[in-house]
Amino acid sequence: MNIGIASYKGSKVIQLSGDIDMYSSPELRTELMGLIKKRISPLYVDFKEVSYIDSSGIATFVEGLKIMKTYDGRLRLFCIPQGIMEIFRFSKLDRVFEIYGSIDDAINS
Repeated sequence: MNIGIASYKGSKVIQLSGDIDMYSSPELRTELMGLIKKRISPLYVDFKEVSYIDSSGIATFVEGLKIMKTYDGRLRLFCIPQGIMEIFRFSKLDRVFEIYGSIDDAINS
């Protein structure tokens, strides 16, 4: 997995690529929690290049969202590939997370 932090229209975007699994999710958690500690909100996560996510990756985002809700922060996910979106739907997390088709959709919501 690769993690990049970018700015888009004044907002912070976490750009992910590759597999998010039990080996890579600790690195993702470190990056995500670092941004959350700064209370960056909304925080955007680009899934466009993610090929796989397991339960440890999902748990990382659930933990991040839970912490962000303590200060009314917003975590917005976008460009989730169909196969990964099925995991969010199956686990009903598509009702928990704010999920958008594009970054512009997420920013303009």
